[in-house]
Amino acid sequence: MKTNITTVLLAVCGALAFSAGCGKNEGTAPSAAKDTQTPADAAAAQSQKADAERAAEAQKQADAAKAADAAKAAEAAKAEATKLQAEAEKLAAEKAAAEIAAAYKPAQTAAAADPEKGRIQGLIDTAKNLTGQNKYAEALKVIGELLNLKLSPEQQTLVDGLKKTAEQQAAQAASDKAAAGASKAIGDALGGKK
Repeated sequence: MKTNITTVLLAVCGALAFSAGCGKNEGTAPSAAKDTQTPADAAAAQSQKADAERAAEAQKQADAAKAADAAKAAEAAKAEATKLQAEAEKLAAEKAAAEIAAAYKPAQTAAAADPEKGRIQGLIDTAKNLTGQNKYAEALKVIGELLNLKLSPEQQTLVDGLKKTAEQQAAQAASDKAAAGASKAIGDALGGKK
C-alpha cells in the first residue's frame, strides 16, 4: 500500500512539474499586438503622456500657490495676534495706573485738605520707625508730641499701642542694662579686679 501511495504521489508531482514548465513557455511568447502599434497610436500615447505631465505640473503650481497663501494668512494672523496682545497689555497697564492713582487720590486729597492730618501721619510713621530701631526714648518723645494733637479714634488707638510698646521695651532695655551692670560689678568684686 505504501508503494501505491508513493507511486501516485510521484505521478502527481511529475504532472504538476510538467504543467508548470509548459505554462512558462507559453507566457514568454512574443506578443504580436505590441509590435503592430501604429505611429498614430504612438503619437496619441505621447500626447496623453505630455498632457498628464502638464496637468501634474499645474497641480504642483496650484498646491504651491495654496501653501504660499496659507503661509501669508498665518503670518497675518500672527501679526494681528501680536498687535492685539500689545494693545491688551497697554490697556492693562493703563488700568493698573488708573487704579493706583484712584487709590492714592483720597489720601492725597485728605492730606491737602487738612495739612494737620499729614503731619500726624508723619509723626506716627516716625514713632513706628524709631520703635522698630529700638530707639524707645526718641519714640516716646514723638509720641508725646502726638498726645498734644487732635487724633482720630483709629489714630489714638494706634498711638496708645505704640506708647505702651515703647514704654515696655524701654523698661525692659533699662532692666537688661541694669542687670548686665550688676552682673559685671559682682563679677569684678568676686574676681578681684586688678
